[in-house]
Amino acid sequence: STLQAIRFQLLEASPFTINFSGDLKYVHEYDESEGDIGSIEDLKASLAHRQVWMASSIHRGEEKVMLAVHKVLMQKNPNLVTIIVPRHPQHGKEIAQKLQKEGEVVALRSRHEKLMPRTNVYVVDTLGELRQLYKLTPIAVIGGSFLPGLAGHNISEAAAAGCAVLTGPHIGHYSNMVSAMQRLNPKSVLQVSGKSELEEALSQLFSDARVLEAQQMAAKQAFCALSSGIVANVWNLLNFHVFRRALC
Repeated sequence: STLQAIRFQLLEASPFTINFSGDLKYVHEYDESEGDIGSIEDLKASLAHRQVWMASSIHRGEEKVMLAVHKVLMQKNPNLVTIIVPRHPQHGKEIAQKLQKEGEVVALRSRHEKLMPRTNVYVVDTLGELRQLYKLTPIAVIGGSFLPGLAGHNISEAAAAGCAVLTGPHIGHYSNMVSAMQRLNPKSVLQVSGKSELEEALSQLFSDARVLEAQQMAAKQAFCALSSGIVANVWNLLNFHVFRRALC
């Protein structure tokens, strides 16, 4: 970023040696070996006729926000499935146990529990499957951003999968990524102030297919624009500044 370039200059780096190739967080491809593909396909089939949203990379305490929103959405959307993906797998088991004590019908991924017609919360307490899971939901709420002291998480994976992307107010250095996407299209990322705005935004997305489709398309297009050519730029800069000089 420009700010990082300024910091390097303050460390007396020559401006000639400072180059920006693009944000490497946008560089990723879907690897079909990630996660249990057969299980993911089964989950996709189970969700085919349900209304779905996912809260990903949730930190301890944020589940209260997400589950409170879930309960409100359920009143208007009884066919709803909320997918909760905690940042730390052990937290997922705790969430599932708490919900079960409250009488909720919950499925826990690590136990290979199936989505039944009455299941409304699916807790993913596994690692390495997030990119595949984003392809199963039209809406992704990125955690690590709804409580003070948190600093957000990578939103580009959800955008690449074509999700409507939402995030909370506490996004730390990811503010650069959010700003870049919003400059390309204000609908590409919706940043909400907290529970009330999140509830309102999700209610609108579930009630208006055109609004949902517009946000999905905006996120995908912003990702494509920002990720284009980054790897080629990196190699060209390495060639100019390092490899070519090493061969001289």
